[in-house]
Amino acid sequence: MLMDKLTHIQLVGSQQVLACDGDAEERLRFYGGLFDRLPREARNTGNLTRYVGYQRRVGGQDYLHFFGIEVERIEAIPDGMIAWELSDDRWTVWETRGGRPVIAAQHSIAWQWRACSSSAGKRPIGEWAVADPAPSGDGATAVGREFWVSAHAYVRPREHDASADEVHLADYSSSWPQQFAEFASWLVGYLGPDVALRVEHFGSTAIAGMPAKPIIDVMVEIPSFSEGKKRVLPLLSQEEWEYWWDAGHMVFIKRQKLMGRRTHHVHMAPRGHPLWERLAFRDYLRSHPEEASRYAALKVKLATAFREDRERYTEAKAEFVRQVTSTALRGL
Repeated sequence: MLMDKLTHIQLVGSQQVLACDGDAEERLRFYGGLFDRLPREARNTGNLTRYVGYQRRVGGQDYLHFFGIEVERIEAIPDGMIAWELSDDRWTVWETRGGRPVIAAQHSIAWQWRACSSSAGKRPIGEWAVADPAPSGDGATAVGREFWVSAHAYVRPREHDASADEVHLADYSSSWPQQFAEFASWLVGYLGPDVALRVEHFGSTAIAGMPAKPIIDVMVEIPSFSEGKKRVLPLLSQEEWEYWWDAGHMVFIKRQKLMGRRTHHVHMAPRGHPLWERLAFRDYLRSHPEEASRYAALKVKLATAFREDRERYTEAKAEFVRQVTSTALRGL
């Protein structure tokens, strides 16, 4: 549902400049710390709220990351945090001074696109750019003045089930390809064939005999990121869906229910994006059983070591995946 006015988003959170290819541990500390603090310390969240993140480029390969939780009103800001308020034409940054929230900065903004979510109270979402003249005189189109959505996920602050995101491997199931086929058919019908141009099954559930987390990994070709975000984000901003801008592409996580077990990961990027190299990894393991066996053994070992830390489990596999992908691409 597109909207022309009455945008009002209030977020309490924190921001940090991080390098695009910087320390993964630094990113995990930033986001992990906020996941832990925001539901406990932010006030006026209500029973159902959402995490919202934004990013923008600040020069070279550095990016400003903001991650916050939506509040009904800005009344108190936890120590070390700030608040953002987005309206139809203004971005206001709040901070605490003398124990009270005060305005630290205000900028005129221009929305590049905005819409209401398809459920959960029709909450607004969108992307914007600073419209105040840049100091250099470059105006609103100056590089790095555009903010894009980097996170969107609903949450009940007083509910928490850490086991929903634990790493549990299952033996390969012959039902996984059919689960993919059924989901892909639904996804194309829901998003439209002009948005979901191509759909592929990848990841461990796409490799026969491979133990895997029972989550179907899906890759979707979209016309462009600008078209994909404004078309897909409003449709998949429901309670059982999460959105993350990760590794330079769009990632949606589908759960059985709000904050429940994951069932699907949906990765989206245009044709030619490095994301599509992951198909080379899939195809190489399908045709090289020795390498597939090595990967299976590595996964079992890491699943034991990082059972309660999904992000570090994924990071620990990364070097093996890079090496095999490089070998596969050289053979094409």
